[in-house]
Amino acid sequence: MTHWTDIDMVMAVQRHDNVALERCYRDCKSYFTAHAGAFFVAEAHIDDIFQESMIHLWREIETHRIELQNGCLCRWKEGELQPLSCSLRTFLLAIAKRKHWEQLRKQSPEVLTDDVALLEHERYGAQTHEDTDVQEMRERVVTDAVLAMSERCRQILTLFYYEHRSLDEILVLRPENTSKIGLKTSKYKCMQRLRETVKAQFSRLHLPL
Repeated sequence: MTHWTDIDMVMAVQRHDNVALERCYRDCKSYFTAHAGAFFVAEAHIDDIFQESMIHLWREIETHRIELQNGCLCRWKEGELQPLSCSLRTFLLAIAKRKHWEQLRKQSPEVLTDDVALLEHERYGAQTHEDTDVQEMRERVVTDAVLAMSERCRQILTLFYYEHRSLDEILVLRPENTSKIGLKTSKYKCMQRLRETVKAQFSRLHLPL
């Protein structure tokens, strides 16, 4: 078998078949590597995020939060077993995106007043009783908004907030930015667009700010 289906993967995890699990792992790693570049700027973190995401996915399967029902891949949500709306590999990427953004927020608590995390980070910490699905949806909105930005904006914000690069360092890494004033203006405009996008999506989905 050259490609593992979702059913193959779930059955392998639940029966603890080490040989099959190794093949599942390689298949997921190949898919992840091919697609992760779309949302990672700092490549040094890709392997760590993949490992954490795979553990998360396998734990969901082992605990039967994700399981097969009548040949359909389902996941427990809001007390009901509902069909999973994507493949396990796509679900793995979604987990990775969320973990990546969580790391970004944790790395930049000192800039919350100038970071889109102001929109949701403090509220997650303050409202631990809030419905998990609402938190997941809000995180997904922010992550998707970041991924939908231009590569230029995504790189500038990631280098500044996640990697803690100074404006001078970013100018060296991005020679297309020719001046510190221009770079600072670009960073401000990118963050403003990100804030506006996230707020609009929160409003459209009736998510609390």
